[in-house]
Amino acid sequence: MRQAQDVSRRLMEQAPIPVMVLSQDLRIVDANPAYLRAVSRHRDSLAGRPMFEAFPDSPHDPVPTGVQNLSNSFEEVLRSAGSNVMPLQRYDIQPEGRSWEVRYWNPINWPVLNEDGSVAALVHHVLDVTETVLQGRWNASVRTWSSGDLLARADAAIWNAKRIRAEMGRDLEQTRLGSKRLTRTGRTRGS
Repeated sequence: MRQAQDVSRRLMEQAPIPVMVLSQDLRIVDANPAYLRAVSRHRDSLAGRPMFEAFPDSPHDPVPTGVQNLSNSFEEVLRSAGSNVMPLQRYDIQPEGRSWEVRYWNPINWPVLNEDGSVAALVHHVLDVTETVLQGRWNASVRTWSSGDLLARADAAIWNAKRIRAEMGRDLEQTRLGSKRLTRTGRTRGS
């Protein structure tokens, strides 16, 4: 039995897919390292907190649906004791110590059942598809766009602007470093 528990613990820690475990009252029990990386958070800042206190709707999302849609999915899992695959979901995150970031996810929720078939816990798995969505490569035949198509386009424009800004910053830094080298070389020759 101890070996099985050890394997279960290592499975949670080493799984490449992001998963979080919630109690029936939607408190965060644990999250694996892949999940913590996906949401840019630390385990100790999440454990024991209510899900929607730890992950509220973004105040910057003009039409926030994340909390409501995820809550509905969790309720369905608790009611049916079966899994629930959600459609594409915008659910922005606020990494620790940073500002809000736009995120799009493919969430799947399923129950962990007791021997009698009742729900012991919920598993929340997410796949971050933000880059795919914002670069316009989203395959609508696999999943449908939410009603916020215009918001997705605006998010894509913001995403691209941030990428261009980062590239310009790197180019500017390289130019500045090159200029310093030339200045030093000129001083050395002119001395």
